Amino acid sequence: MAVSQTSATINILGQMTVTSNGLPDPARYGTPLGSNDFVGNPNVVVAQSHNFVFPFRGGQNSSNPDETTLGPQGIALNGVVLFNPAAGPGPLPGGAIQPPEGFVWDAVFNETNYGVDVCGGHPEASGEYHYHSSDFLNHCWGQAVINSNSYFSATHYNGDNFRHPDGHSKIVGWCFDGYPVYGPFSYSDPDDQLSDIVRMTSSYRKRSEVLEGRIYDYSQLPAGTFIQDYEYVPELGILDQHNGRYQKTPEYPNGTYAYFLSQDAESNPVYPYIFGPFTREQRPALGG
Repeated sequence: MAVSQTSATINILGQMTVTSNGLPDPARYGTPLGSNDFVGNPNVVVAQSHNFVFPFRGGQNSSNPDETTLGPQGIALNGVVLFNPAAGPGPLPGGAIQPPEGFVWDAVFNETNYGVDVCGGHPEASGEYHYHSSDFLNHCWGQAVINSNSYFSATHYNGDNFRHPDGHSKIVGWCFDGYPVYGPFSYSDPDDQLSDIVRMTSSYRKRSEVLEGRIYDYSQLPAGTFIQDYEYVPELGILDQHNGRYQKTPEYPNGTYAYFLSQDAESNPVYPYIFGPFTREQRPALGG
């Protein structure tokens, strides 16, 4: 397979430019891993010509929320674009059930229908491969990715090169609002880099009762089938409604707003996975 070609620069105007061919390599992908096949998905991964320009806000904490949409919301360090949990309109692949008005399929919960591989990714009709969840970090960013990038290879935490020596996760990507995306581990006290390392937890939960207008009860379509099946409960977990928080990090000892990959104790992705329904800041219109 061809190799990912990704570069990033920051100019004096405070803009980050990321160019990428969108290929995951040297990260693995496909089913089985190492192939370009996706069970139930006829699409294959094709190189892209990405040139994303967006504000760089690392080290800042401004807030002007922007609703997430279909399509790229950010980009991983290997050049693969990052999506929110939503799938496109229409019935689930392989069936005829239409979502009720105002409801959207959760692409992670319904990953089998969408031909998602164990990396949490799949290609669109255009051939653009994208991640919906943290599974890429768990299953597909192996030694080849570590060896390809000195940021990962230089240090580790108990053999985990995707974490700093103190246990804090390393940056795995950037949201197009300009804030970094970290793996799942951070400081228990956002202001104390010597505090315990804990897993960042989501503040979303599945609704106990069926939302009005859903049509299907949970015995017909389980809770989590639609992204509207989740509700945000302030301080239920550590992360806010955007799936991030403001804190000190190894890269930003004076503090930055940052997103985190939300997982459970077994490292399974937890809604909203990467980004919440709104990003912390506005994202520019991107031509790709």
